[in-house]
Formats: sequence, structure tokens, C-alpha cells
Amino acid sequence: MAAAFPIVLAFLAVVTLLVPSSAEPPPPPALAVERPTVYHPPVTDQPADDPSPTDVAAQSERSVVDPPATEEIAPPDAPPAYFMPVEGVVVADVPRTFGDPRGSDRTHQGIDILAPSGTPVRAAAAGIVWRTSDSIRGGISVTVIGDDGVRYFYTHLDSIAQGMERDARVGTDTVLGYVGNTGNAAATAPHLHFEVSLPIEGERYSWRPIDPLLYMLDR
Repeated sequence: MAAAFPIVLAFLAVVTLLVPSSAEPPPPPALAVERPTVYHPPVTDQPADDPSPTDVAAQSERSVVDPPATEEIAPPDAPPAYFMPVEGVVVADVPRTFGDPRGSDRTHQGIDILAPSGTPVRAAAAGIVWRTSDSIRGGISVTVIGDDGVRYFYTHLDSIAQGMERDARVGTDTVLGYVGNTGNAAATAPHLHFEVSLPIEGERYSWRPIDPLLYMLDR
């Protein structure tokens, strides 16, 4: 009997190797996966694109107070000479409306030059852009301080030309904007309201309007 015991043990060992176990083998160790780094640019208040001409006008009206000149502007030594600002219009076709009553408390400080909407408006004289603005009364406007110290005001524009901003240099061939009827001119035919004002001696940043037709030249 004792001699048969080793045989029984050997038989059980063989059976154990031949019969598959019902238990599942342990899972293989997980491999570490390195995730790619994703870059998120910082959020800023700076717009992605350049502002539209209208945005530039609204911003300029809020921020611009004084013209670019650092010294007091003296009156010109001679009468100013400037060109017709509206393309395709001749001086003889413009009615003289300077000084006409406008309501009960003011007069017309310039002239109205009729032209189709979108007609280019060029600088009447060389100078520096003082401001661009968009107001309830004037609508979209550009103000230029001429090299002679004269202030030139263009308003009721449909839009402003690209590049028109404070301190921009303009020549007599520079397009400032385009004829329209913005502001309180919405119910009228498209036209440019144009003003010419001479600096007042001894007063900083003060001007006196004159009839623009007095010294206007055809192009």
C-alpha cells in the first residue's frame, strides 16, 4: 500500500496538467499612452481683424480732441485755394447756400454738393486727417486740417475710404470717402456737405467758416 502512494501522486499531477483551469488568466499590464499636447492660444480683447471704417469713425469721435498740430494755427497769409472735392462736379453747378437759415437757431455753415451715392470724395487740399466721426446730425464725416491751417469738413458720407484715420496724410488726389446721405440727411438726395473754416488768430483750435465757393477751383 505504501508503495502505491507515489504512483497515485504522480497520476494526480498528470491529471492536473492535462485538465484546463476554469479561472481566467490575469490581464496583461496596461501600457502607458502619451497624449499629444494641445495648444490653446490665450484669449485677449484684441480683435482678429482690422476694424471696419464705421468702427474707426465711432472710435475717433470718442477719442480725438485736438488736431495733430502742436502749435497754435495761424491764419493763412493769402486766401486759401482748394479744389472741388466731389468727383465729376464743376463749381458752376453748385448752388450758393452758405448762410441760409437752418431751423430757428442756426445757419448753413457750408454748401451741399449733389452727386450720386457712392461718388468718390477727394481731399480739396493737402493736409492731415484730424478726425473721422459718425454723429446723429452729420452722419459719417472726415475733418482735415490743411497745410495752410484751414479746416476742411466733409460730411453725410456714405462711407469712409480705407486708411482714413487720425494723422493720415492726404493729398488732393486722396479719396476720403463716398457721397451719401447719412445723419440728418437721410430724407434728402445724396450729397456732400462741405465746410471751409479759417483759423482765428490768437485762439487755439478755433475756426471761422467762410463760403466754400469763394476760392474753390475745378479739377
